[in-house]
Parts: sequence; C-alpha cells; structure tokens
Amino acid sequence: MKKFLLLLGAILIAALLLKAGIVAFASYVLLGIFLLSRYLAKQSIEYLSVKRLTFFPDQAEEGDEVTTKILVRNRGKVPILWVLIEDLVPEHFVKANPARLRIKGKRLRFLSLQPHSEKVLKYTIICERRGYYQIGPTLAETGDFFGLHRRHRIVTRPAYLMVLPKPLPLPQYNFASERPVGEVKLAHRLFEDPTRPAGVRPYQYGDPLQRIHWKATARSGTLQSRVYEPTSLIGATLLLDFHKSSYEGKREPYTSELAVRVACSLAQAVAVLNQPIGFASNGLDAAELIRLGIEIQSGSDEEERGFADRESAKASAEAPQQSERIHPILVPTRRG
Repeated sequence: MKKFLLLLGAILIAALLLKAGIVAFASYVLLGIFLLSRYLAKQSIEYLSVKRLTFFPDQAEEGDEVTTKILVRNRGKVPILWVLIEDLVPEHFVKANPARLRIKGKRLRFLSLQPHSEKVLKYTIICERRGYYQIGPTLAETGDFFGLHRRHRIVTRPAYLMVLPKPLPLPQYNFASERPVGEVKLAHRLFEDPTRPAGVRPYQYGDPLQRIHWKATARSGTLQSRVYEPTSLIGATLLLDFHKSSYEGKREPYTSELAVRVACSLAQAVAVLNQPIGFASNGLDAAELIRLGIEIQSGSDEEERGFADRESAKASAEAPQQSERIHPILVPTRRG
C-alpha cells in the first residue's frame, strides 16, 4: 500500500507540474477511493461481532454428533459489504485416512450484513475416532468493495472436545485375582479372607490352632472353629504400550485404536464393580500438547492488531504437533 500511495503521489505532483487537469482529477478520485475503502474496511472489522452460541460438551463418544452455532453481527451503522467467516478445524483431523472428524454443513460462509443485523453459522461435527480436538478459533476476513484493503482477525476463542472410545461389554471376562485377600465375595470357598470372619462352626479334624475360636469354645464346652468369607481382589492397573515400533505396519491406525478400546473396556468393567483401577502409558497426552501451544502463543497481541494474510492467521491458531516435554501418562490406582 505504501508503494501505491507513493506512486499516486508522484503522478499527482507530475500532473500538477505539467498542468494535466484530467490526470490530476483522476489522481484525486483514486486517492478518495483509496481513503474511503480504507475507512470502510476499518469500520467493518471494528463493528463486526462474532460469538459462539453453543459450546461442546466436556466429553463425547465415538459416533456422536456435536452441533455448534456461531452468531455473526454487525453492530455499526455502516453495512458490511462482505465478510468471510471460517471456524477453523485442523486439516489433519478431517483429511486423515480414516478421518478422525467429519464435518456436516458449512463452517466457511461468505456473508453480507446490513447495519445492526445478524446471521448464524451452523454446522455439525461427527466424531469418528477418539481423541482430544481443538475446534476453532473463528477467523474473520473482511474489507472494502474494491478489494484494496483486507482485514484478517481471530474473533473467537477455540473450543475443545474430548472424544472417548466406546467401551465394549465384557460379561464373561474373569477379573478375580488368585490372591486370597480382597473385598469381593465369591460363591466358592477355595480362598477365605482371614480378615473377614463370617461365624463359627464345630471343630473339624485338621483345623489349625489359629482357626479355633477360644471364646466360643469356652461358652459351648466343645471346640469351635472360625469361618471366614471367601473373597478375592479384582482391582487392576492397566499398562498400554504406545511405542511406535509396537504398531508398525499396514494395519495402523486400527491396531493401536483396538488396543485403546480394549484398555477402555477393561477399565470400565473394573470401575463398574467399584474396584480400584489405575492406568499407565507412554503415549503422548494431546491435552498437554494443546496447552503447550497456548503457552507458546500467550503474550502475543497479534489478535488485537490483526494479521497480514489468511495463511498467517491460520498458522497462529493451529496447535503444535510435536512436544519436547514428553513424559509417561500415569493415573494412580484408585476408585472412581
């Protein structure tokens, strides 16, 4: 733009020196159009208001559909001739094979807004695979009628969606440990828990001395032995290996996704029994990766002053795909 103004100024000065009235008049007209278009572009971006009406639930499952709505409003007295609104979704989620997310509807809309008018952008996200996804932020691009000035700005904050793998029921899987001490009562008496007495019975040949209930023996006059509840331990700690060499081959990502679903199904089956469950994995935490991206971008005032072009705006909104702060994911063994 500076080069254009310098060129226009040079033409105007030359026209005045050469007394070329038509050229000078045309230069004045071009300068007026330039200033007017700059004013309209500035007014359009300042009075453009974009708000996300619906936020995602904290969690969804594979196969669920999540709908989002974005309200676009012109708060000024000057019409916004055109505005391009796009709710950014990382392309590697949509274009992956198989796709992690599918978009139903338009998340990219070309709008024209009258003064004090509003329109709604609506689309649906179909969750194909588990993961932690950044949806948004929303990018607005507007300008003047002639296209001389364009403004790019991030106008909403991103939303985050966690898609959980769908667990499978395991009705015939045996979780019982062979340890004779636990909290789950069993039908058979192969193992008895000495910490959970259930009553007394007459002494039988072969009962050890520590089993004899001496107080009951004194009251009845005959030897009595303690009876214990048969119990077993069901709680577990799951270890999920996500090293790259463990899942190489043409079956990816299906093999690793199957491992995740098996671990999820086992964890749910143990948790339903109200038994302690723990988890450990060397996989990368997607939520931590996104938080790292937020920390890198924090302190930047780029959103306030806008972006030079659409590509730089998209690049600033994307979360990084690599992290140097990789450490194992550990969930302590506990109930809940």
